[in-house]
Amino acid sequence: MTYFEEKLQSFTKTVMMEATQQREKILKEAQAHKKEILEQKELEFLEHSYETIQKEIRKVLKEKNEMISWTVIESKKRLFQKREEIVDEIFSNILKQIEAFKQTALYEAFLFHNLRADIQAAGEGEIWVYVNKTDMALADKLKQRLEQEEGISIAVLPEEYDMIGGCKVMNKTKNLIIDDSLQNRIQKQREQFLKTSGLVIE
Repeated sequence: MTYFEEKLQSFTKTVMMEATQQREKILKEAQAHKKEILEQKELEFLEHSYETIQKEIRKVLKEKNEMISWTVIESKKRLFQKREEIVDEIFSNILKQIEAFKQTALYEAFLFHNLRADIQAAGEGEIWVYVNKTDMALADKLKQRLEQEEGISIAVLPEEYDMIGGCKVMNKTKNLIIDDSLQNRIQKQREQFLKTSGLVIE
């Protein structure tokens, strides 16, 4: 082998080694770049998947809360309706008993007692007494009795709304009203009944 051939072979070998090294370097950089891109894409995919999952979770939770709220509201409505049915039935029976009571002599004594007590509680002044329209004849009778027995002068007037029974005394001079009507008493008893019967709906 001549000197020139040896130099050529050595040069070729050197070039091939450098080319091999360059190729390996390029392959490593390409693989590293490929790995980086894949990791980045994987991260983006995971982030997108997480956001999608969280969005669906929020949607499901919202639907669940709306369903629970609707169920609670509907349950309260049904409970309220049932409670009103029970209370209405109870107080309907009470009203029937009151109407029967008003047909007895005991009602006259009851009304006279309350009327006298309420007038005394109202104090001195111009006294107006309101009674149910159906009680006007009885009230006029009791008015005369008060004038004769107690020396009390009052004006008796029919109430515009149905107060069921009893009376409402107004001291015009003092601008004072004592509502002793059976309607007012029943309403208070109804409210008290709801509190003590365990039928209060919160």
